[in-house]
Amino acid sequence: MDYQLRSRRTRLEAGGLSFAAMTSTVRIEDPSIAYSTERSLGVGGVSAADLEAAAPAARAAADAFAALVESGRAVGLDEPVLWPRLGEGDPGPLEAVRSWAERVRRADTVVSVGIGGSYLGNRVLRDALLGPGWNERDREGRGDRPELRFAGYHLDPAELAALVDLFASRSARGPQRVELLAISKSGTTVETLATTLVLREALGQLPGVEVRLAALTAPGTPLAELAAERGEVLPFPEGIGGRWSVLSPVGLATAAASGVDVDALLDGARAVRSVLLSAGGELDRNPALRYAVVHRLHAQRGRSGAVFMPYAERLRCVSEWYVQLLAESLGKARDRQGRRVHTGRTPIVAVGTTDMHAQTQQHQEGARDKTVTTLDVLDWGAAEALRVPELPAAGRLAGRRVSELNRYAREANEVALAGDDRPSDSFLLGRLDERTLGGLLYLLMASVAYEGELLDVCAYDQPGVEAYKRVLRERLGTQPA
Repeated sequence: MDYQLRSRRTRLEAGGLSFAAMTSTVRIEDPSIAYSTERSLGVGGVSAADLEAAAPAARAAADAFAALVESGRAVGLDEPVLWPRLGEGDPGPLEAVRSWAERVRRADTVVSVGIGGSYLGNRVLRDALLGPGWNERDREGRGDRPELRFAGYHLDPAELAALVDLFASRSARGPQRVELLAISKSGTTVETLATTLVLREALGQLPGVEVRLAALTAPGTPLAELAAERGEVLPFPEGIGGRWSVLSPVGLATAAASGVDVDALLDGARAVRSVLLSAGGELDRNPALRYAVVHRLHAQRGRSGAVFMPYAERLRCVSEWYVQLLAESLGKARDRQGRRVHTGRTPIVAVGTTDMHAQTQQHQEGARDKTVTTLDVLDWGAAEALRVPELPAAGRLAGRRVSELNRYAREANEVALAGDDRPSDSFLLGRLDERTLGGLLYLLMASVAYEGELLDVCAYDQPGVEAYKRVLRERLGTQPA
């Protein structure tokens, strides 16, 4: 695997202000992922010298992650943590999901029912690789694959009723086959169980609608018992927490049913893992570790807000997925020594260029309590052909590619922030395909694992979430959620 650190000195113009910036990019060549700290080092009081001073802590974090990959055990947690292994050593759950995906490919619609990590990972893979408009295509446009819809990621009764109404209106036009996939490790998650029960009953009463249920859950749960009556139970992989599950059978199930190349996703993740383990604690070779350390340094200077801003609508859900990953993993009251710390950065979803017309005013002139991370794609394939027509009304836009305008807008945002000593960093993907996306998701998960080590917190539990679940159980008088 090739990777390198590229540094250069440049002069930039931001609103008439000239300033010097050191560009530092850690690049993974295959899959093509580059991480740039050009505008986050030497900006906001964090320097290259600070990064160098953090090297011992970075090496310790890298050693801890390597030990996690090897042992499957995390300090401060009794349960195994197996997401870094990408299913190696336990192929059964993935093979079960592949078999299910092949069986449901002739369905009209697959409805994935889940919340949190049991929802976001599936949504990321659909939106990023197939596009948010997947269901708007006809069957031929979807490559003879089913629609993929999501439910149970909220308790909004109006939205659930609208989904039932959609299937009711279609039932009048002819028969249809609907496959429900309910995903919950505990099998008692309120949103998942309630939505599954409502949909199974409501759709089952519609004329001409064939409803089948599969549950991806632990054995013996209420959800497993429900699916066993009238469907099938898929094994929930051991040692995989919801927010870490995107590259496990939990996240890959609906992708496989939609024709996504699951093997390429996993190959990209393995390639990035190889780079990270080989680079170890070397901050000029390990982009995930560098990302964690740079943001830890900024957080120590009062920047606890973490804006994650992809410049593509189909990558919006990557930001939403990262919000859960960062918030649940690192937002902790106590460290592993039991000391009260109340730590963790607060992630914020933004999308370029949309939120340059909504949030950027706050980013540029509001409180100096945040960093901005941008995410962009260098080659959009066939979409690169889209150009602004060369008409008088186009002015300076005439003949320019839409992707070029998008890139210029992102760079303008980054330069303007740096011009006021406000830090931003960026991830650049060579292209958006399965291999690259798998690599990016693994890199971001590893970065949170590294940051957990820097904070000395357990990144794999969620006691704060359990607190509200206890209250909810008391009100409902139910089993653990």
